[in-house]
Amino acid sequence: MTDLVSQLDAALDLRVVGHFYKKLHGKLPAGYWHAPGAITLLGDDDAALAMAVRWGAIVAVEPRNDDTVVLRSINRLGEKYKSNLANLAPDAYGVGATTRDWVVEPLAVLWAMREAGHRFGGATVTVMTDIPRDSGPAVSVAVACATVLAFRDLYGLDIRPADSVELVDRALSAFSFPVRGPGVAAASLLLDGGMALTRDTQDTTHEYLPLDLESADLRLLIIDTRVRQGTAEMFRTDALDVDERDLVQEAVAILRRGDAAGLGPLLTSAHTRARDTGRTSVEQDLAVATGVSAGALGARAIADRMGRPAIVLVPTAQVAAVRSAIVRAFGESGWRPPRFVTSAAVRRAGRIAGPSTKTESRS
Repeated sequence: MTDLVSQLDAALDLRVVGHFYKKLHGKLPAGYWHAPGAITLLGDDDAALAMAVRWGAIVAVEPRNDDTVVLRSINRLGEKYKSNLANLAPDAYGVGATTRDWVVEPLAVLWAMREAGHRFGGATVTVMTDIPRDSGPAVSVAVACATVLAFRDLYGLDIRPADSVELVDRALSAFSFPVRGPGVAAASLLLDGGMALTRDTQDTTHEYLPLDLESADLRLLIIDTRVRQGTAEMFRTDALDVDERDLVQEAVAILRRGDAAGLGPLLTSAHTRARDTGRTSVEQDLAVATGVSAGALGARAIADRMGRPAIVLVPTAQVAAVRSAIVRAFGESGWRPPRFVTSAAVRRAGRIAGPSTKTESRS
């Protein structure tokens, strides 16, 4: 039982999770696990360049003496979900056609772990994401990543970091959970700050590349345009499905040279391809064009499930001007102002408090 509620030196998000866990369940959890969100900077369904970001998910977990998983979400306090581990099975919409989207992520991972031969009991799980779903940083994937780490540690499972990536990828694919690019889970689970990675579906090894935006005096501005298009099933057939393998290869060469700013024009090239094939929204197009005109080094539309965000690579000194210009452009178009977050120091995925593990090294 881990008490972070009364520890004033604990991060605010941890104290919030601990407080609500105790309110919801009457006691404190055994531990807390975090996974950062991730962004596919460049790539398609076959190859991608991805990075982790500051925003993500925390899960608080307490083992149970049965095979039941009880799920709560601090972001959806009025909702509760309960399932027996034996009943988990993928279908076209996740765990049952009426299942709430926020429960699919942890349950899909638990199904994949059992399918891979890992044995464990039930648990009471409470989830918190620190940014809205579908807004850019793939926090839904972060929930799945944090869940696999929590059950690995609580039940002493022999799961290496690379195995965790495969489990999350398999889980989300089997449950028809839309993920943009094959590197998102790997970035969430494996990356520290100042790094990016490439991942190819034909070669599941990763190449780690330097991408230290702080040292380069750059920021990645993530823009939630507030556009939500269609259903998850529509997303799977109408994502930003444009071949970007050549851009990924160019980016690898650029980052090997330590040229973070060189990513800017590649982002804009990727956006142009998506726009010219009708794969972007007018809100994304406006955000990208306005950001570049206001001093950004490059920008592009991305997809986060049903969300249609954009990312902008900006010199630190230009962040305020770029934000203001985009807000003004949206206002002139009669749209609600977008929401912004910027990249910051990344907290590595893993246990924050609770049982330790000996398998946390990157591989």
